[in-house]
Amino acid sequence: MTTEYKGQKFMTDNDLKTNIIGFSPRINIKNPQLREIFQEKCGRDFLGGDEIIAYSQSAVSSEVNFAELEEEISGDIDSGKPLNETIFKKTATGIGRGHSLGGLTNVTLGIHGTKMVDSGLTGICMSRSLVTSGRRRAITTDEIVIPEALLRRKDLLDEYLKISRDALDEVSKFKEKFGNLKGVETANKLLAYNNPADLLIELPLDSLATIANEVEADKSNPNGHFLPRELHTFSDLLPEITDKIGQGIMFGQRIKVPRDTYLHYNVFKDPSKDNYALELGKRHGMTINPIVTIEHADFTRGFNKRLKELEKLFEETRKITDPKKLHEASMRNMRTMHEFVNEYNGALGLNVIDSISWRVWSEQKRHSTLKQGVESVYSGAGRAYINLREIWPLIQKIYQGQVDFNHLPTEDIEKSIVIDEKLKQQPELLIPYIYHSVRELMMYGKLKKEGLEERDALYMVPRNIRLAAFEKYDLANLIDLELPLRLCSTCEPERQTTSWRKRDAIAEALPEIKYFLQPKCNVGFCTEGKPCKHIIGMREDYTVELHNQTKEIMLEKSKR
Repeated sequence: MTTEYKGQKFMTDNDLKTNIIGFSPRINIKNPQLREIFQEKCGRDFLGGDEIIAYSQSAVSSEVNFAELEEEISGDIDSGKPLNETIFKKTATGIGRGHSLGGLTNVTLGIHGTKMVDSGLTGICMSRSLVTSGRRRAITTDEIVIPEALLRRKDLLDEYLKISRDALDEVSKFKEKFGNLKGVETANKLLAYNNPADLLIELPLDSLATIANEVEADKSNPNGHFLPRELHTFSDLLPEITDKIGQGIMFGQRIKVPRDTYLHYNVFKDPSKDNYALELGKRHGMTINPIVTIEHADFTRGFNKRLKELEKLFEETRKITDPKKLHEASMRNMRTMHEFVNEYNGALGLNVIDSISWRVWSEQKRHSTLKQGVESVYSGAGRAYINLREIWPLIQKIYQGQVDFNHLPTEDIEKSIVIDEKLKQQPELLIPYIYHSVRELMMYGKLKKEGLEERDALYMVPRNIRLAAFEKYDLANLIDLELPLRLCSTCEPERQTTSWRKRDAIAEALPEIKYFLQPKCNVGFCTEGKPCKHIIGMREDYTVELHNQTKEIMLEKSKR
C-alpha cells in the first residue's frame, strides 16, 4: 500500500486499483420477478455473459429468440431448476471447444498501478488498450514507485531513491535542451519503470484466463517468480470482477479447461529457460542492425498482375490535385490494398531479427497482427549489467571530467543500451544519458546481490536496455498494417529509425515490393496534423493547403 518515508508519500507495487468501465454482453432485466431473483441471488439486475451465452448456445443447431431469453430463464426457475446449476451445465458443454464462448464476453477495465502493468498486460493479442505513455509523459520525483521489498532494507532504499531522483533531475535538463516532446522522448528511456501508469484495457474472457493461467504457472515455478507482483494481484481480483459482471461461472470453468487461449507477448519470463528470440540474437552475434531472412516469396502471375494494378492506382492518385477526388482515390486505394493482401497474404513470409529497447518493445508488442517474440527482460538486464560493469569506473571518471570524452566506448555501450543518434553528436547530453543508465544497472545488480527477487530489482532497470527480438512479417503487415504505421514521422523516434532500417533491408531482399514499403500516407494523403518529408518525397506538389483541404473533407464526411 502507499507508504510514507522521510516525510514523503510513495506509491508501492501493492497499490493496484481496478475499476470496471464496461462489459458485454448485458441485457437489463425487465421482468420484475426475475429482476428481484437476480438481485437477491447474484447482486445484479441484468443478464450477463453467463446467462446470455448459456441460453444462446442452441443457436448452433436451432432457432433462438433472443427477445424471449428472460421467459426461458424464468421458466427454468419456475420448474424448480437451480439457476447457477442450470447455467453451469449449459456452458460446460461448450467451454472447452473453441474460442466462441471465451470471445463473446469481455470487460473494459480502468487500472491504476505502476508502468510494469503496461509491459505485463498490453501484449495480449486479443485485447485493446490505452496506457500512460512513457514516451510523452514527464515524470516528477514525487511519483517514484518503491517496491515493498525495499521497505525492509532502508540502507538500500536511500540509495534507490537517490539514483532515481538524480535520473529524473537529468531528464528535466534534457527537456530544457531539446524542447518538450523530443526532450521527453529521448531522455525518458534512461529512467527505470518505477513510476505510475493508468491503463484502459478491454479483455475477452479467454484473455482473462490467459492472465490467470500465467500467474498460476509463475506461482509454481521452482526457479522463482518473474511476473510482477501487480499481475498476481490483478489475477486474484478476476473472480470478483467476473462475478460482478455476470461472467463468473464461465471464468471459473475456463481457467480449469486444459485448452490454451491467445498468444501473449510477455517479457517477464524465466531467464533460465530457452528462448527463440535470444537464440536467434546469439546466432547472429547480438547485432544491433536488423537481419532479414525470407521464409517464402511466391510471386505468382496473379500476384504480380494485381501488384502492378495497385501501383498504377497509387501513381494516378499522386497526380490528383482536387482535395475531394484525392480523398476518394485514397479510400479506393486503401480498399484495393485490403483486398489484395487478403487474397495474397500467404504468398510472402519473412523474419526480421533485431534488438530494440525495452521501452520501444512495450509499444511494439501491442500490434497484435504482427507475430513476434522477445527475450526475457531479466536476461536482457543481466547481460547489460555484465557487459557494462567492467567499464562503469571509466564512465564515472568521464562523467566527473577526470577522463576525456573521446575515451568513451560508445559502440560497446550501445550493444547493451539504446542510444539515440542525435545524442551521439552532443557529448554534454550523451555522457549523462549513459552515466545515469549504467548507474541504474549497477544498482540493479547490487539489489540482486543483496537478495532481492529479480522482479523487485527490476524497478531499477532503465527502459533503454536492449532486448533481442524477432518479427514474422507477412504481406499484410509489410505493406498495409504494421510497417507503414511505424515508418510514419509521428512514430516514436527509435521505433521509426529501426523500422526504416528494417524497411531498407527488406527492400534490398525483396525489390518486387519496394514501391509499397512506405509510410501509411502511401495510399494518397497524410492524415496527421502536418505533412512531412515522406509524403512530399512521393509527390513534390503536395502542399500544406492540399493537405488541410483533404483532411477537412475527410473529417466532414465522417460526420453523420
